Amino acid sequence: MGDTALTEEVYVIYNSVVCVLQGFSLFSTLRACRNHLARVQANCDDLPPITNLSYKKWGYKSQDIVNDSEVIGITSVNSFDHLMTASICGGYNASYRSSAPQHNLVLATGKRPFVGFHYALEGGSAPVLSDVAIAMASKLANAIGTAVPWFPMNWGNSKHQTSHEASKTGVHEPVEPMTCRFGLSDVTREGYSIISSPNKTLSVVLDTMGRVLLMDNRSGTAVRMWKGYRDAQCGWIEVEEEKHSGIHKAFTKFKQTPQLRTALFLVIYAPKKGVIDIWSVQQGPKITTFTASKHGRLLYINHGLLGVNDNVHLTKNKPQYSCVFMDPLGGLKEITVPFHFALNSKNGKRARDIHLLKKLKTFLREEEYEYEKLVSHIENVCSDLKTYEIKVQTLEILMTNKNIIPDALLVATNCFGKKLEEYEKEEMEPTAKTLYLMITQLQQIIQFYKHIKSQSDTLQDISSVNDSNDSNSSSVASILFTSESEIQRIFELFDKVNSYRRSDFKKECKVKFKEDDRMFLNFLFCFEFGAAGFMDIKRDIKTEREYEISRLLYEGCIHSCDRIETWKEAAIYSNIQPFVFMKFALIYWLNKNRIVCLETELKQFTQLLNAICSIANVEEICAEYNEISLWWKKVRNILADSINPFNALTAALVCRAVAMSVEKYREKCVNEIQSNDDQGIKDIKKENDLNVEVEQHRDYVSNLKSDDEVYNLTSEWENVTKDSCQFTLLIGNLEDITILDAVVSQQPPSDETTQFFALPFVKFDISLASVLSKGKGSVSEIIAKWIASTGIDPGQLVDSTDIEFDQLQLANDSSEIPNSSGDICDVNVSQCNSEKLPDEKSEEEDSRSATTCILEGIKLLKRHFPYSLTSSVLLANVCWEFAMSWNKDISQLNSLEAALSVLQQIPMKHMRHGVCCLLWSVHIKKRMEAVAKLINKLGKLPKERLCMQEIGLSDAQAIVFLQNCVTFLEIFIDSEVLEAGENTVIKSEELWEGCTSGPQPFAALAISQAPAGYDLIMLHVQLADVLYMMAYFNLKVTKPLNNLFESVVQPYFFQTMSDKVMLTWYRDDKRDNMRTVFLCRVISASMDFIHQETTDEKMISSMQAIQWMSKCQTLASIWKINNDELRIYQVCQLYVNGFDRIAEDVVAAVNDVEKLAEDLLPIAGRRMMAYLSKTPDLLKEVARISPTLTKYLESLDAPNVICTNCSNDDNIELIRRVSRHLPETHPNYHLAQLMLDAAFEGTYEGFTREHNIQVT
Repeated sequence: MGDTALTEEVYVIYNSVVCVLQGFSLFSTLRACRNHLARVQANCDDLPPITNLSYKKWGYKSQDIVNDSEVIGITSVNSFDHLMTASICGGYNASYRSSAPQHNLVLATGKRPFVGFHYALEGGSAPVLSDVAIAMASKLANAIGTAVPWFPMNWGNSKHQTSHEASKTGVHEPVEPMTCRFGLSDVTREGYSIISSPNKTLSVVLDTMGRVLLMDNRSGTAVRMWKGYRDAQCGWIEVEEEKHSGIHKAFTKFKQTPQLRTALFLVIYAPKKGVIDIWSVQQGPKITTFTASKHGRLLYINHGLLGVNDNVHLTKNKPQYSCVFMDPLGGLKEITVPFHFALNSKNGKRARDIHLLKKLKTFLREEEYEYEKLVSHIENVCSDLKTYEIKVQTLEILMTNKNIIPDALLVATNCFGKKLEEYEKEEMEPTAKTLYLMITQLQQIIQFYKHIKSQSDTLQDISSVNDSNDSNSSSVASILFTSESEIQRIFELFDKVNSYRRSDFKKECKVKFKEDDRMFLNFLFCFEFGAAGFMDIKRDIKTEREYEISRLLYEGCIHSCDRIETWKEAAIYSNIQPFVFMKFALIYWLNKNRIVCLETELKQFTQLLNAICSIANVEEICAEYNEISLWWKKVRNILADSINPFNALTAALVCRAVAMSVEKYREKCVNEIQSNDDQGIKDIKKENDLNVEVEQHRDYVSNLKSDDEVYNLTSEWENVTKDSCQFTLLIGNLEDITILDAVVSQQPPSDETTQFFALPFVKFDISLASVLSKGKGSVSEIIAKWIASTGIDPGQLVDSTDIEFDQLQLANDSSEIPNSSGDICDVNVSQCNSEKLPDEKSEEEDSRSATTCILEGIKLLKRHFPYSLTSSVLLANVCWEFAMSWNKDISQLNSLEAALSVLQQIPMKHMRHGVCCLLWSVHIKKRMEAVAKLINKLGKLPKERLCMQEIGLSDAQAIVFLQNCVTFLEIFIDSEVLEAGENTVIKSEELWEGCTSGPQPFAALAISQAPAGYDLIMLHVQLADVLYMMAYFNLKVTKPLNNLFESVVQPYFFQTMSDKVMLTWYRDDKRDNMRTVFLCRVISASMDFIHQETTDEKMISSMQAIQWMSKCQTLASIWKINNDELRIYQVCQLYVNGFDRIAEDVVAAVNDVEKLAEDLLPIAGRRMMAYLSKTPDLLKEVARISPTLTKYLESLDAPNVICTNCSNDDNIELIRRVSRHLPETHPNYHLAQLMLDAAFEGTYEGFTREHNIQVT
């Protein structure tokens, strides 16, 4: 068995034959048998598997004794050898095939011959022609017997045929003889073992005379012989060349590395001597000799695993341990040989260097050692290395070791550099040039690191920082080339924003551990080594590591001008790309958590950037006329990406000033060139050499002063570059973003004035780039998220002084818009001097409410973003934030209620309508549809478990949700618009001028919604009312969507509201009757509210009942049902339950009073009987009633429960109303009179007393 690319085979070796079994079929058969055994043991009835194995059997033909053999496999023979063999064997007239046949080679050792080369023809031997003829005759006879039944089947040689078939089934696979073409003949020598190499090219034969013979399997020749190994045991070790990865790839681009080489080593164990020798083949020397036990055994595994030939994940099926020695105690020792031992003497230096490199690796793995010992060991190893390639690998290993220190790496570079100084650079090899470049870069980087580290370590001794906050705006303005008013505004903004940072630092203080031990390693990791020219940084550096390196670079020098000068000299020698210094300087400034004195640090930061720009070439920084500098464009991108807007704002001021100073210097050089003569021009051109020009630029920029020669503030004309204009725009935008970040980065205050539902506060990382990339609606969304966490009443957010109210005509909604507490201010950046941030700590603020603080913050933001924060745009985004919060968890219905409350406050009708359309199509429609289908399927709202399973809400939550749906649709119908709001334009600030990318603002999306159809909204209003009534009162109605609504409107349920449809209404008595019954059931159920409120409040209050009755009247009007019937039913239910005062209010709205009196007459009778039943002398009272009335009262059998706590006065008033509304011609008029007389006779004295009291 060998590699997976070959066919898996199992060889069974006998003294006379070799059996070859296919590994895959054997493995499958064994697995099937194992499974069958497991089923039998589990008492399962199962048929045994078919276990027919196909195999080949090759026999030795021309060798007397075979002690051991080795199957080499298929051999390829070229055409010349094939023709030569045919000619030698057959002579001149020999017949031959045109192509060489494929043979399997089997090597056998024994005696006569000593080694035989046996060949088995692939595909089996060719059949004899007579056998073919007999087979064809037999097949023909069988065919005739089938066609002619009477034909004698035993005709001919039938006995022979029968015996042949029997023998065929009983005899095993026949032996296929192999041809021994040649061999190694030695009559006195007998071999007892043969071992082939893993690649099957070589074999070793062990004989009884103590010899080990090495043979070439392809050519059949003896290559080498070793003596003195009696009873030896042999094994092979195959070693691949070591693969080096990592940084070394960058330094070997010039070298074409071929496929990895493979070396073979022969292991010979001599038990008599007790040694193990390792030899390099074919003609290599002895590698080494080990002493071993005389009673051990050498195990050589030359095969892989069986059954993994179809495993694509296993690239090579080789043994894990190829050569193992087992001692008498059972211990196993693996024998391995490094690849470099196979190299010849020419590569001996490399082999020695590899050995030294491995020793260095082993030493570096130790965790505990002194740094002096580390430096000494590295110096000793590096001094002994000879080859350039290993030196490069050594530097790579040292650069990536976690315990490396600058002195140790510097010692290594010095050791390698001394030897390279003896050669001219042009005479060096490519690897030597790479090593020289790497050494030079490392030396420069290490020296620079040691300089900045020493500055950082002595930082605590510096006391030059002025902690005073007294600012001198004139001096800063002269340095930054700007006006004092702008600097003063920045200082005031700093004082206010800095208080935020102090509070945030206290809240978010985290423990940070010092990692000075790995600082040098992180510093080296940031740079790309191996490229000619300036060194650049890698692209995949983490943000935390960038800030760590920036602090190391500038923390020790930025607080002192003298230190900046010494730092600049070290930076020039470091050969680092100048823009790398600029990038790290910006990262350092943008990530400063706390600025002590803004004036001082701005001056120092300006001095630092001037020093960095003096290192670079002026032409690299400045651009041509009317072009944008790539240098400053990258700087602006870094500032725009910063999540610390105020630091980015101050950095932009400094960068603009530095860009102007560099441009002034460039203009001065150009003017000097134009003013000189021809000789001077030549000198100036020579002066444009890199070193001379950079030196002048450094002296000029470093000693920059604000005199008229450099910059004249009172100049009448001034050259303005595109970069300075871009910086001015960036400064204005960053100022707006700073205000935005200052307001929304703080958790809003809360007190009793902020009791509205609020979402959890989430702090945002705001940058100018993120605001621009998210489109024109990003500011509105950010402020909306912050407002949603404040708990402020949405009605307080409507400001009548907003810009939108100049274009709106709000006739109906003007009374609902509360006036803002202050007037709107003109949008002017210069007015920011008087701005107050909402967290400014003062005595006045302590007495202000949380709502006032929040509104002041919003008012401040509106000065910078007047269009993005109009009342309608802001409320629309706040509503959507609540809606999205509810969409994440629909069981949190407070978010939906808050969204609807905010929706009602949107002043712009088109905006409110658009938000309604979006809420319906995105959030409400699908969930309301799920509830409707569930209720329509079951005829009522099911219990909690089924509700949770179907719609994700409990039964109580479903009721609240339907109530919110009713509220939403009422808002929707009130927001109906007749045409789209195409004339309404959502404007944006100048911040987004030129920015065409980004998503569409939510406000613009809402305005662009098509008008909703009134009929569709009304249809869903009816549906929501019906569902809410059924769920609230737990009414059961069979198929309410089918029985209470027309069939023509049912397909339009839960459609997009903007669809243009015409709904036809027609009258159906059966459906109208069902609707009437449904509304009557709702009215009856609403009576429970009056009972409950009367019990709880000890007084009759019917607010909710009246509201439900009003909803029923509204639905009846929409359905064109006779409202008078519902009012009559309502009055009757009120009198039945004893709520006479409420009933008297409703009676005034009844038109058919005669019908009302007819329905009230039996109710009055039942109430009269209830009153009589409570009297102590019932027989006496009944005796006074006329027989006609008695008979009528006995005939009353109303199923309704009559309230028994009604007084006789209420009964008399009810009977009076009945008699008053019944005409005298009515058949029951006399009954009303009799009831009235009976009531008066029974309580005459009581009425008299009451009458006297009233008269009095």
